[in-house]
Amino acid sequence: MASKWDLSDEEWVEAADEALRFVEDADARGLILYRFEGQYLPALRKARNAEQVWRAWNAFYHYLTLRQTRRKFFSLSDEDAGRVIATLTDVLDLPPYSGA
Repeated sequence: MASKWDLSDEEWVEAADEALRFVEDADARGLILYRFEGQYLPALRKARNAEQVWRAWNAFYHYLTLRQTRRKFFSLSDEDAGRVIATLTDVLDLPPYSGA
């Protein structure tokens, strides 16, 4: 399992962690899944229209690609951020993001 993050025991977390192995840093994968599960997935599940779906994915995309900070110790390329989103879309059968 990706790093030490306090992630749920839901099956999708393990499947997503495995599918995201192209992000080689286990700590980065753990943080990505932790933030996605706690913040972006609830927003996607609550989305009632295409604009709300786009906003949630767009916010996550920007989180993934913004520069490193003291608390966010990684920054993904545009291509890798798109791969993360496509992977999570597939694993969780979520509506796609059309902005990356």
